[in-house]
Amino acid sequence: MKTLLFVDDEPRVLQGLQRQLRPMRMEWDMNFVESGQRALEFMATHPVDIIVSDMMMPLMDGSQLLTEVLKRHPHTVRLVLSGHAEREAVLRLVGPAHQYLSKPCDADELRRAIVRAFALRDLLGNERLKQLTARIKHLPTLPALQNRLTEELHKDSPSMECVGEIISRDIGMTAKILQLVNSAFFGLAQPITNPTEAAVYLGLNTLRSLVLSMEIFSQFDQKLCPSFSLEVLAGHSWTTSMMSRSIAQLEQQELKVIDQCFLAGLLHDVGQLVLAFGLHEEYAGVLTRAQNEGLPIWQVEQECFGATHADVGAYLLALWGLPNPIIEAVALHHQPAHSTNLLFAPVTAVHVADVLSHQLAVTCTEEPAPELQTAYLKRLGLDHRFELWQESCTQLTNA
Repeated sequence: MKTLLFVDDEPRVLQGLQRQLRPMRMEWDMNFVESGQRALEFMATHPVDIIVSDMMMPLMDGSQLLTEVLKRHPHTVRLVLSGHAEREAVLRLVGPAHQYLSKPCDADELRRAIVRAFALRDLLGNERLKQLTARIKHLPTLPALQNRLTEELHKDSPSMECVGEIISRDIGMTAKILQLVNSAFFGLAQPITNPTEAAVYLGLNTLRSLVLSMEIFSQFDQKLCPSFSLEVLAGHSWTTSMMSRSIAQLEQQELKVIDQCFLAGLLHDVGQLVLAFGLHEEYAGVLTRAQNEGLPIWQVEQECFGATHADVGAYLLALWGLPNPIIEAVALHHQPAHSTNLLFAPVTAVHVADVLSHQLAVTCTEEPAPELQTAYLKRLGLDHRFELWQESCTQLTNA
């Protein structure tokens, strides 16, 4: 049975949660405590799958509690359920919280969020990778882009277009900004998947707060995993995102899908960044073996870790609450035939773009290059479109 822990200093709130979730009592072991300290004492003796905490509590608030949970129990999924509406307080949760749910939260919405979080716990079979990914607060960023963003935000009149363009070129910054803007705190009717639109929505003051507090930045030490290059990954990811968008435009998809294709292309290899950042010695061995034996990286990852960078990346983005089409595209970009969708989708564009970006680019993140899944394209009735996509993507690389 899955174990839940709810933390709120208001007894009436806890009683309301118990009533709301009573139908789930045969499936979930639900526990309710009135302070952060009691939560930590409970977790010291009871494994907890998901913790749901209020933000504003005396002595130890939600941010402090979840930061401590992150240190002591990194495998636990960390959610905030709060009616506190100050942006500054929410920004403190950018690191320790996986997702933010706003009060009032009706029973169905709360159940869906918890069911989705429990489903995530089963997505990765490797507990070590699960703990590694759940511990991630932010991803490494390129120093050059970090400096450009800082300089732009310190100008008297920063250009939001320039800010958005800088963010959209960096995997770590994009993922973190979109995690924040799509949280329930902002109450958006539709998720934002365009990095520039996300930057505009957050506004200069919020972005400055994030940058000055360094909450979206961390550095990757190249010496720890010399066979992995963040610059090469960033270049490949940018090329894949541009190609994914071009393919979606050729298929005359609506703007929402085009943005999803771009974002999924940018983030499709984010799992490589997690593995190189968190398991640098072992991942260096994976990269070396893949290169020496001419094997696909994802195949060697599967043998060594029991999961691939696609699995790890999808798990992280799902933890951070990004939209399902993005998660599916990241999870299945090497094996799109596993998708149950019989229509063109972001996973289609990203799979093809990933193949073409490896074929056409000077530098590659994977050797041998991924294989095009022609049977998948035939199933969708799109195999005849490949030459057109290839021509368009070739023009992009030559531009």
